[in-house]
Amino acid sequence: MRKQLLVLLLIIPFIGCASKKYVSEELERSEVRTQAQVEELKTKIEETQTQIRDLAKDFDVKLDPIEKATQENAAMIEKMGEVRFQKTLSDESALFEPDSFELADAAKAELDKFAKMVLAQDKFVFIEIQGHTDSLGTDKYNNYLGERRAEAVRDYLYKQHDLPLHAMSIISFGAAKPVADNSTREGRAQNRRVVLVVRIKV
Repeated sequence: MRKQLLVLLLIIPFIGCASKKYVSEELERSEVRTQAQVEELKTKIEETQTQIRDLAKDFDVKLDPIEKATQENAAMIEKMGEVRFQKTLSDESALFEPDSFELADAAKAELDKFAKMVLAQDKFVFIEIQGHTDSLGTDKYNNYLGERRAEAVRDYLYKQHDLPLHAMSIISFGAAKPVADNSTREGRAQNRRVVLVVRIKV
């Protein structure tokens, strides 16, 4: 009996040491696994952040830089601008054909005169380019067509006369603001127009 007790007493410390070693090893393995999970999580977060930054860059690229510049300057223009004069492309020499936003030669000649008048100013000039249509077609289509007409005028002034893009904004009114009777051919022709409203810093 004494021998058995003695053997048991001799074995217990070894069992205790083995248990401590096992626990220690398990803790180490657990720490390694946890560290690996943390590193994996960090990698996923970094990948997600990179994707977000890439999406943001794509979004910025897709933004119309002209409209962006216009928005940034809009408040300033409202405070300092004053309507001095305006030009309307809708007379017989510069009409838009139905369903068209192409600039006729006569319209380009009128824009050449307009550009010279603007460039002769010695103050900051801001131009609001308004696109209008007749009442034929849906509201959605007319808004689109009015915008394309305004864009055609803006692009011509920029490309041919170097008028700065940030000093021009476009807006489409579609068929919402007629100046003549849309029930007649002549009236519809007058409503197919672009109006250039000039604001000059005072």
